[in-house]
Amino acid sequence: HQVPLTIIVSSPSSVVYLSEERPASTCRPDQDQGPYWSCNDFSIPEPDSNCDSKWDTYAAGIGGLYEGASREGKIRYQANQYLLKSINPYDHSAAAVRKEVRNRWATKDVRFMFGEWDFWHCDIGAC
Repeated sequence: HQVPLTIIVSSPSSVVYLSEERPASTCRPDQDQGPYWSCNDFSIPEPDSNCDSKWDTYAAGIGGLYEGASREGKIRYQANQYLLKSINPYDHSAAAVRKEVRNRWATKDVRFMFGEWDFWHCDIGAC
């Protein structure tokens, strides 16, 4: 029998973006905007020297998750090994892993809890 599982996340120390888009600069003010702040403006960052083209690399995004992408002992290597065990053995490409991660996420019941005083600066992982 399968038992339904709800994942409840509170006070996360980091996030993983499931697409290449990040909060636009207009969504990243330099100060806390209070508990009711929201912004829905996302875009793909322009490559620049600040990001060194690594803005979508795991653990900020799901880029760089494919066979041979990292060496043993790194968290990205462990994530790769876990994912590659359960996807099509004939396609371990970056595109196949991205699709698998997104498909798995879509099947999960995940709830996020935020307190009135919780805030997180969206600049992290955004470039």
